[in-house]
Amino acid sequence: MEKGYRRKRYLINKSVQFILSGVTIYLIVLFVIFVAGLTYYITLNTILSQLELENKLISAHEIVKTINSILIKKIGLICFIFLLITFYLEIRILHRIAGPLYRIEKVLRELAQGKNVEKIKLRKKDFYKSLADAVNEVIDYVNKKES
Repeated sequence: MEKGYRRKRYLINKSVQFILSGVTIYLIVLFVIFVAGLTYYITLNTILSQLELENKLISAHEIVKTINSILIKKIGLICFIFLLITFYLEIRILHRIAGPLYRIEKVLRELAQGKNVEKIKLRKKDFYKSLADAVNEVIDYVNKKES
């Protein structure tokens, strides 16, 4: 690759990238729901126990309803923003995985068809450099054998 080469597409292997992103986001959503629920439960119980101590149970229902609506709006908005940021970062990071896999698969298919292929060159932060090196050794072997 040329020095200063910029990616033009971040969705190279869409199925792999979306599956891995989906799993990651699913786990994050479960964690966020658990933490939000736990926070809500602790907060609500603390407020109710304080109100019971002061014998203000009549207004406690109204306070809880107000707290519910505020917490749900804020937690929902924060979760949505967090998911968008997570999805964006996942796609960028997974491109370092999916891009090399796509390139290696493409070169192997061309090699199997008997085409003359160039060595695989990956970017500095890409994954699977050892796999690319192994494929490059195969390319060298095939090129020497054909010569």
